[in-house]
Amino acid sequence: MYLLPKLESNEEMVDTIEETPTWSELLEVDTVDYMVADSIVYSQPIDTTIIESIDSVKINLNRWSPSYAQYNSKTIADSLVLEGYDTALSKLHNFFNKLESISEKDTKPVEVFHWGDSQIEGDRITGLLRNSWQKSWGGHGPGLVPAVQPIPALSIRQSNYGDWKRYTRFGKTDNTLTHSAYGPMMALCMTKGTGGIHLSPHPRGFKLNKKWTRAKFLIGGAPLGGNITIIGNSTPNRVFSIKPSNSREHKEIIAYLGEGESDLSIEFEGYNLEITGVELGSDHGIQVHNIPMRGSAGLIFTKVAAQHFATSIEKRNVGLVILQFGGNVVPYISSEKSADLYGRNFGRQLSLLKSILPDAAIIVIGPSDMGSHNEDGSTYPMLETVIKSMRKSVIEADCLFWDLKQAMGGQGTMEVWAHADYRLASSDLIHFTPKGARCVGELFDAALRAEYKSWVEWKH
Repeated sequence: MYLLPKLESNEEMVDTIEETPTWSELLEVDTVDYMVADSIVYSQPIDTTIIESIDSVKINLNRWSPSYAQYNSKTIADSLVLEGYDTALSKLHNFFNKLESISEKDTKPVEVFHWGDSQIEGDRITGLLRNSWQKSWGGHGPGLVPAVQPIPALSIRQSNYGDWKRYTRFGKTDNTLTHSAYGPMMALCMTKGTGGIHLSPHPRGFKLNKKWTRAKFLIGGAPLGGNITIIGNSTPNRVFSIKPSNSREHKEIIAYLGEGESDLSIEFEGYNLEITGVELGSDHGIQVHNIPMRGSAGLIFTKVAAQHFATSIEKRNVGLVILQFGGNVVPYISSEKSADLYGRNFGRQLSLLKSILPDAAIIVIGPSDMGSHNEDGSTYPMLETVIKSMRKSVIEADCLFWDLKQAMGGQGTMEVWAHADYRLASSDLIHFTPKGARCVGELFDAALRAEYKSWVEWKH
């Protein structure tokens, strides 16, 4: 049913040539021993105690909904169902409750963090979700972007000038950086004097990315302080002062922009000034952040400065965290033991995120199908084992799991997608094309909206 999905979106997106990344971060493991349950029992129906515990909220039944969102959690295809215990689903219901409580009088948007590997680079998958959810619940803007953008994005055009250096915790780490306070994007950009960026919407991107009423600047270390100067097509020249701080601190500076701002020049001045993110969006509605980490296995959250990372996200109104990892370890896993160890290490990341964001729902998207479908299906023989290990750890952590491999059609789908008339996968048989990424976004959106529809039916 899902081998060759129909492209439902009418929005125009850029179709670029995919460059095959090199896997620069291999599986890193430790020797921590974990208690692991012998089996998992999935529970889809929500018990009445959880239903009754949800606060009453008025639901707008006339909200915009995409044409592919026709099902609830009981009628949608089994391959698309979110898997998890009732407690994990109740967190998702908290997210729905936040969405339905959104008001134009809000001073904070409901936020979603989508951390992933190269499958989500360029705002692929995330962009479709953001556009869909902002159409339904309001808000605009692309969310967090790095000060220096190494990968062209489908949401925004970005250029730089001046003295910049980019540091990342994923991929090849620069050991000259003497700390691990990278912030929520797991990367920071440093200027030693003056560094500027120019931001404008991609002309062929989603419409709701193309205007911003608020900019937020995330600042790490600023040994001597500094200044931020901004100017836009509807925003007069404004200067903000940055107080001196060390690299373990996290600061945010908010600039309210002219109504419907769509072009912004920003200049940073300071010695060894660290910018851990620039955020473009609004005060209300929903904000969805695309944070790709090429080559990452998803074991990165426990490898950054814990307090700094917590401070950078804990005061945000985060309703949902999406983690999309696993594909990068598949070629290097050679046994069930190593797959199990990866799953348990991945579980540590979930524990950390839950401790920082105890009320947020967490959904883990597992690896896609990978490689060609040989007679014995052995291109990546440990793929299913890695997925099984991830599913087990995710559900035991009271989070939700979405099996992307099954959602797209199961074994051999990637090769079918790569040879489709409208090519959905790259020739490396690992990555999606922008069109394929949009299909994945629509499938995941359909799965989440199925749970939302069931929640609405239970509320009524």
